[in-house]
Amino acid sequence: MPAFVEPPVYAAIELGSDSFRLHVGRFESGCLQLVASMTEPVRLAASIDEDGMLCPSAMRRALACLAQFRAALDAWQPHATRVVATSALRMARNASLFLPAAGQALGRPVEIIAGDEAGRLVYLGVASTLDAGDAAPRLVLDIGSGATELVAGQGAEIRRIETFAVGAVRKSLTFFPGGRIDEISFEAAVRSSRSRFAEAALGAPGWPLAYGACGTVRALAEIVRQEEGEDARLTRPALARLRRAFVASGHVARCAWRGNRRRACRTCRAGWRSWSP
Repeated sequence: MPAFVEPPVYAAIELGSDSFRLHVGRFESGCLQLVASMTEPVRLAASIDEDGMLCPSAMRRALACLAQFRAALDAWQPHATRVVATSALRMARNASLFLPAAGQALGRPVEIIAGDEAGRLVYLGVASTLDAGDAAPRLVLDIGSGATELVAGQGAEIRRIETFAVGAVRKSLTFFPGGRIDEISFEAAVRSSRSRFAEAALGAPGWPLAYGACGTVRALAEIVRQEEGEDARLTRPALARLRRAFVASGHVARCAWRGNRRRACRTCRAGWRSWSP
C-alpha cells in the first residue's frame, strides 16, 4: 500500500497599508485550502508623515510582526512563499531603508507590487472561489487603506484594471479627523471619491452585482447581517441606512454595533464612501 504523501504547503504574506497578513494553504482535491492565518494591525499608511516618511515606531511594529511571521513560516516549512508590499510602501520615501530590514526580519525578500498587480491577484482570488462555469461579467473591488483597485472581467479573464490613490486611511485622516462624523464631511468624502472613480467610467455597464474583496466590505456586510439577518446583502438601500447610522452616531467611538470593535467601525466609516451608491 503506497505511503500517504502530505500535500505541499504554500504561504503568502501581504505587507498592507494597514495590516500585515500571513496565509498558509495547501492544495487538496484540486483546491487551495487555507490552513492557517495571522493578521497584525501595523498601520503603516497612518504613520506616514507630511514629508512622506514612515515613522520609526511603525517600522518597529512592522519588524516585530515580521519576526513573528518568520517563526510561523519556520514551523510550517512552506514549499514556496511570496511576500508582497502594497501602496504604503510604494508611497513612503524611506521605503528603501525599511525593505532590507523587513526582508532580514522575515528571512525572505519583499516585493513591492504595483496597483495593477494587486488588482490582478485580488480578481484571481475572487474568481477561484466562484463557479468555474460562470462566465458572467463581474466587477471586483478592493478598498485598501492607501489605494483602491477596481477590476472588470468575465469569468476568470481580466478585461480591465484601474487603481486609484483613494484609501480608507487617507479619507479618514482628511474628512474625519479625530473620529468625528457629520453629514457635511460624509458628503464631501463621497463626492471626492466619486470624482476620482468617474474618470474610469467603470460604472457605465450598470453592474447588477459587484464583489468586494477587502476588510471594509466584509465589515460593512457583517454589520448589515447583524442588523437584518444572516441572509441580508450589502445593497444600495442597506448602504444608505448605514450612512445615516454613521452620521447619527457623530463619532466613531459611539458606533455600537454588536461585537464591532472601534477599529472595524473606523474602517467602515472611512471606506464606506468608496462603496456608496
